[in-house]
Amino acid sequence: MGTVLWQKRRLLRSLPGTSIIVSLATFLFLWPFAGNAAEQKTQDVIKTPAPATSTVTPAPSPPVIPAEEVAMQATQVGNLIRGFARNLAARNEIETIQKFLPQVSDDITLELKNTANILKEQPSLETLQAQEQIWQQRQSQLTIWLNVLTDRATKLQVALTQLKKLEETWTGTRDAEESAKTPPPILQQISATLAAIKAAQQPHQAQRDEILNLQSKIADLVADCNTALAQIAGLQQMAVGGVFTREDPPIWNPDLWARAKNTLSDRVPKIAATYWGDILLYVRDPSRHMPRHVGIFIALSLVLLAARRQVGRLANPVFDHPFAAALLVTLMVATSPSSPVPVTVKRLFEIAGLVPIIVLTRGVLPPIVVPAVYALVILFAIDTVRQAFAGVPLMGQAMLVLEAVAGIVVLGWLWGYAARRAARGLGKTSTLRRLVTTFILFALAIGLVAAVSGYMRLARLAIPGVLVGGALALELYASVQVAMGVVACALRVWPLRLLHMVQHHRDLLERRIYLLLLWLVCIGWLFRYLDYVGLFDPARSMAAGFLNTRLERGSISTSVGDIVAFFLTVLGAYLLSAFIRFLLEEDVYPRTRIATGQSYAVSSLLNYAILTIGFVVALAVLGLDMTKMTVLAGALGVGIGFGLQSVVNNFVSGLILLFERPIHVGDTVQVGNLQGRVRRIGIRASVVRTMQGAEIIVPNAQLITEQVTNWTLSDQLRRIDLPVGVNYGAAPKKVIDLLESLARAHPQVLQNPAPRALFMSYGDSSINFELRAWTEYSNSQQVHSDLTVAIYDAIYAAGMSFPFPQREVRVLSDHDAAPAVPSNPLEKKAQ
Repeated sequence: MGTVLWQKRRLLRSLPGTSIIVSLATFLFLWPFAGNAAEQKTQDVIKTPAPATSTVTPAPSPPVIPAEEVAMQATQVGNLIRGFARNLAARNEIETIQKFLPQVSDDITLELKNTANILKEQPSLETLQAQEQIWQQRQSQLTIWLNVLTDRATKLQVALTQLKKLEETWTGTRDAEESAKTPPPILQQISATLAAIKAAQQPHQAQRDEILNLQSKIADLVADCNTALAQIAGLQQMAVGGVFTREDPPIWNPDLWARAKNTLSDRVPKIAATYWGDILLYVRDPSRHMPRHVGIFIALSLVLLAARRQVGRLANPVFDHPFAAALLVTLMVATSPSSPVPVTVKRLFEIAGLVPIIVLTRGVLPPIVVPAVYALVILFAIDTVRQAFAGVPLMGQAMLVLEAVAGIVVLGWLWGYAARRAARGLGKTSTLRRLVTTFILFALAIGLVAAVSGYMRLARLAIPGVLVGGALALELYASVQVAMGVVACALRVWPLRLLHMVQHHRDLLERRIYLLLLWLVCIGWLFRYLDYVGLFDPARSMAAGFLNTRLERGSISTSVGDIVAFFLTVLGAYLLSAFIRFLLEEDVYPRTRIATGQSYAVSSLLNYAILTIGFVVALAVLGLDMTKMTVLAGALGVGIGFGLQSVVNNFVSGLILLFERPIHVGDTVQVGNLQGRVRRIGIRASVVRTMQGAEIIVPNAQLITEQVTNWTLSDQLRRIDLPVGVNYGAAPKKVIDLLESLARAHPQVLQNPAPRALFMSYGDSSINFELRAWTEYSNSQQVHSDLTVAIYDAIYAAGMSFPFPQREVRVLSDHDAAPAVPSNPLEKKAQ
């Protein structure tokens, strides 16, 4: 703490004009007290004459503790010293830093050498980015340690300052009490307290010096990290900016071949020694996490084998090749940018990771793509080996030419093979595949010309860029297969398998998750590929600039990013609402025995609430001041009042339908001449499906203001009223018994209430009865038809008949002047 204050004072004094500013500030601050101070000083001079030999003002003497308070103050000092001792003993973090700092220092020294060798070999952007992440991780760890030590040193300095003040106080107290002839016990207690204070200062000072020493060492290591990061950043800028700069002579230059012959014999043993040394370092050094990687592989293998035994062999390559899936995940962890595995070992792991990738993807890829995958894997392995010989003249250049030529040959053969298959009618080549193939051929051709001509930066950007992009896409696709295997297993084991939405829609859930993973993989591939070619930071800057573009119209000002955030928030609210409603309908409502209409009302209200909250949040994200929305709301209210009366009326009617629930989804209603089943109650209108299959859009206001017949509001029962007329010769009681027995015999007619037959009236040609029977509404029409047929057969079987009206008609001729008077009254009636 004292060192920091001294540095600040030295910096302050070094600034021009600082002394003048400080003096002026001090004068202005002390001005109000100047008069009183001068007056007090004058009085003091009058009362006490100044010494004749000196005019220097003596330093203020430390406060003296009264004798009656010495015991209490000594107890407090003892408690304070014990508290300082406990804080001093809590040095676990310091011990951890002291324990690992030598190893970290050795690792940084070794990595500095490795980084220097890598930077001499003209590394690719991917290698530079890996090195940058390693040094950023080292720098972050050292910065955390430095902050811990700084905090500890500050606390020690505070304790030392407080102990120093206590020492001065108790020293002054001892001198005063000795002059005042204080009893010996008081003097002994004062001396003991002073000894305890001095004894407490020594370990604090020693630990503070120790921490300052550690700070110095860590600061040096941080400086080494900054130096390495600066060198890497410079090479990254050169690799991106000097693409069209020729680095090496053309490949046909004879001097290049001569230098390559002389250098290759010396370089191969060094490369082999470097790889072997890094392999031994990875195996022997526990900080490189080899035991952890082995444990991950074994654990994943056992988990996948157990999952395969439980769920069986699903249509997923993970369960067909569990060891390949476990190996792929382990190698992805080992080759991650934050992994402490040496760079050369990571290269070997990248080559080894191609084996499980092929095993997991060859069964799910189209057959025509499989040869391209094999060629990609071989060329990527060659390119990984090329990075080890990057510093050898001609070697890296020749290997780039070989990769480009091999890639062009393979793609040309595949292009011709696909054309021949299309000519035979065995398949068609998609437009996207042709575009991708054309782009890759163009990139390889540019890389080939650049490598032959000596433009190595352009060649390393084009050829390895294609190979790394393809290998990365293949790796991410294999990781999707592994993830889908985990998802398929999770949906078939407890507890997810107990969910109704999993039981009924497992295939749908797997398809949606697969599409989501593909989108995430595509985005991740784009980010990593841009990072590899060195365009991630420029692309991010361009995207940030575009999103920060201001759009102003009058007093309204917003940005493209706010608009994107607005739509994303609304979309997120919609997706959240859809998922919650899906979960409720599949797993909550069936378990709570809630009615269909009530469940639909709850889901609709929840949907409106989530969308409303999402819209309000989206407006806040857009940057609109919600307090200023009152004017807009007032204007909108006026507009609604005049122009959207019917819309608002239907909306409020829809809310009434949902809250009051006179009509449920699934009810059979009749509105005027319209009869059908309610399919949906929307925000403005409802959908009614008629018996003929037509869907009628009915405004909600019509369902509220008009008379509506709901056949299934309280229950699903329907009474069938079937009129029957028989001849006058039939016995009425016999007819009633016959009708009731027929109704009771029907399996879909309810026995409670029991069916009843009633004698209704005397007709002109028949005596009229009516059969009343109860059944489910959904079966009413079929039951009506069955009873009608059964009554027809039973009436004739019982010797009765269905009469029909009879009329006698006479046709009179024109020559009949006066019609004859009928003698029979019945004939008169017929006339």
